Amino acid sequence: MLFDLRATGRRRAVKIVYVFLAFLIGGGLVLFGVGGSGFGLLNADQNKGSGGSGVSYEDQAAKAEKQALNPKPTTNVEALWASAAKNRFQAASAGFSTQAGSYTEQGVAQLKLAGDAWQQYLKVNNGKPDLILTKLMAQAYGTGALGQPAEAVRAWQIVVANESTGPNYALLALSAYLARNKKVADAAARQAIALSPKKQANMLRAQFTAAKAQAKAEQRAAAAQAAQQQSSPVAGLP
Repeated sequence: MLFDLRATGRRRAVKIVYVFLAFLIGGGLVLFGVGGSGFGLLNADQNKGSGGSGVSYEDQAAKAEKQALNPKPTTNVEALWASAAKNRFQAASAGFSTQAGSYTEQGVAQLKLAGDAWQQYLKVNNGKPDLILTKLMAQAYGTGALGQPAEAVRAWQIVVANESTGPNYALLALSAYLARNKKVADAAARQAIALSPKKQANMLRAQFTAAKAQAKAEQRAAAAQAAQQQSSPVAGLP
């Protein structure tokens, strides 16, 4: 995977990129929560496992999932799956380590359940996606979380189709570089630069150049490893 978090330098680079983009959005997303929703990585200390009702986020999610799977004629299944995904994300955030830049095993388990609820939500969505939920799931699929950049790209594509801003395109571009989807990444990068003030645009160019270089380096490393495996003799064969 691009920006392998096991390498200290790469982990630092990813953190710098995401902090930079978070400030581009005005502190509203990647690390600080989304749109005042209270959901976000640096809100982890506030995500203590229960909502205002005193019921745990996990219990609220489980209840929504059960109702969505056994709907009544008047049940809003779409809203239930959205609620389940958000509450699973919130439960996971309590297990996020800001120092390590990653989730605990329990946190990852909750993110996987959030992903399951999200996929169900997409199946029943009426064409007007919940953008707060979509941005949360882009986080959930990102580096340091589920590590599924292709799904993060899909989420950011939904976002930019409904909210075409420079920061959103920047996050799509970064996610696409992580997913090694150069075509989508380059197109999103151009849009991000075009929609950003000059000073921010210059900073974005530098970030995208670094991400593109890292993508090429990872591709070369993967190709070299594959070639080495093919050329190595198989144990037990003459």
